[in-house]
Amino acid sequence: MKYLFIITVLGMLLIVGVFVYFARKLDYMIPKTVNIEVYDAGGTQFLSLYGDKKRSYIPLAEIDRRIIDAFISIEDKKFYQHRGVDILRIGGALLSNIEANEIRQGASTITQQYARNLYLDFSKDYKRKITEVMIAINLESKYSKEEILEGYLNSIYFDHGIYGIEDACRFYFNKSARSVSLAEAAALASIPKGPAHFSPLKNPDNNAERRRLVLAEMREDGKITAEEMERALEEEISVYGSLDRLNDEFAPYYQDTIIKELREKGFFEKNKDLKVYTSLNLELNNIILEARDKYPPPKSELEYAIYAIDPETGYVLASVGGRDYRENAFNRATDALRQPGSTIKPFLYYAALGYGFTPATTFTSTKTTFYVNGKPYAPTNFAGIYPDREISMAYALAVSDNIYAVKTHLFLGTETLVDTLKHFGITTPVHDTVSLALGTSEVKLSELVGAYVKIAALGKDVEPQYITKITDEKGKVLYKAKDNFKQKYNPSNCYILSETMTNVFDNRLSINISTTGAAIAHKITKKYAAKSGTTDFDSWIVGYNKKIVLGIWTGYDDNRPIDNSDVKYIKYLWAEIVERYNAKNSDTWYELPNDVIPVVLNPVTGSVAHKNEYKKALYFRVDNLPWYIFE
Repeated sequence: MKYLFIITVLGMLLIVGVFVYFARKLDYMIPKTVNIEVYDAGGTQFLSLYGDKKRSYIPLAEIDRRIIDAFISIEDKKFYQHRGVDILRIGGALLSNIEANEIRQGASTITQQYARNLYLDFSKDYKRKITEVMIAINLESKYSKEEILEGYLNSIYFDHGIYGIEDACRFYFNKSARSVSLAEAAALASIPKGPAHFSPLKNPDNNAERRRLVLAEMREDGKITAEEMERALEEEISVYGSLDRLNDEFAPYYQDTIIKELREKGFFEKNKDLKVYTSLNLELNNIILEARDKYPPPKSELEYAIYAIDPETGYVLASVGGRDYRENAFNRATDALRQPGSTIKPFLYYAALGYGFTPATTFTSTKTTFYVNGKPYAPTNFAGIYPDREISMAYALAVSDNIYAVKTHLFLGTETLVDTLKHFGITTPVHDTVSLALGTSEVKLSELVGAYVKIAALGKDVEPQYITKITDEKGKVLYKAKDNFKQKYNPSNCYILSETMTNVFDNRLSINISTTGAAIAHKITKKYAAKSGTTDFDSWIVGYNKKIVLGIWTGYDDNRPIDNSDVKYIKYLWAEIVERYNAKNSDTWYELPNDVIPVVLNPVTGSVAHKNEYKKALYFRVDNLPWYIFE
């Protein structure tokens, strides 16, 4: 037994020695982190990045010693003794995990945690753990404890989108890391164990409980006296809960997209300080915030998303992903998949124009059951109201008639709309169904607005762009946004469709139901094309002229049904935003194409207007005029 024990120990030492030898041979480095200044379209800096995180960097010498002691006491007591790995802690954790038959304890040292922050994900498996250990040993062979500790404290996540100890101190306590109290230091050291669970803003009781543990560990380690511990326990900490870059006026959702773009373009790997110029329009962002305050969501849990693009350049002017970034950083404008409802119909009618339809083309709209492949499908109009007569495309768009849309969809063949949506850049899966014409296939708001932009650009293949230019510290241009877009779609049909979509604001087209934009028609002074859409769970409006395409969505994150009180406000929000944005623009509508002419007709029937009937100009390509206008 004695010899077996000696052999076992020697074998383990050999394995450990070989492991350490190869770990030290690895080529992991603490990356040189670039400083990045980010500017809006007007040249105002609205974000500073240190590497790929929104954070401020602070040298170790400027961090209060009590913060350092608190983290070492609770996270890694032997930090200054080990060489990256605490063997005894790992052994204890391994035994615990074997007994539980799952990974419950990690026993990670500060160096291991830093290695994970730099290079790994947060999965819980033995392969990731072994890699983490090897990187930690490798880093300890190259860098001092002070360098590792400084990098670690500047990389920790503290919830609410906060990375690094300096920003955490400013967010939670409105102080620098140089000047926090002992109780505040312990509160901060309590958070990384589970940022959301131990946030003193979200869960003050959980933080207070762990704070007592941190202080007890510091007392046990001789870092504080019993008296200091008691005073810290008695101190009532006051949470500030704000940081400028998290505030709505600095477009936090837009910031996240810029970081994603920089990462995808590989600029965090260039080891150069950068200046990033974006298309964010902070003036428009402020207009959005003021409009939101003027027309707030009627219910506190109702979420919304807003997305705006300049159709002449593709520049993304604004992206607002929700009510409160600090509460939830999920960007509903760019990442949420929802059913678009009738906002999908303009692409159906664009396709129809390509097949010879005109704004005057008619179908009969009445309560109808369609049989497709032997299966019945019975769509309904809003409130069960039907004109029970022939109506034109112009009228169908104005009141969002579903029967007309489904008839058009089936007439063209359902695959036509599928192909059209893909042709306009919709990349989320499009389901080839009869209900597709009513917007049952999910899209993202940014994706839908990006498709509308191509119509608003009169057929140019404009792509949404967030970053306009990137330069290095010497002013050398490293990246420039695309400014030349090909003509991909029929410009005349885009113009005709746009003119037809202005009818949503003309309630004189009404037969027995209002046009979908009638409620806000009195609020707009300029010409806009628009389409709204409503499902049981979502409400949308997307509209444009040649200066801006603006889309708004509202609904609940848990997909609960919405009601009328939930949906109407976004139309007022939309009108307020576009009108204020266009207030200084005089030239906002399109010039009439050479091959398009206006013809004054009855817009409801698409026919020549009889005496006393409402009449207005509908637009046609000269090679596709209604035969009856020549009689």
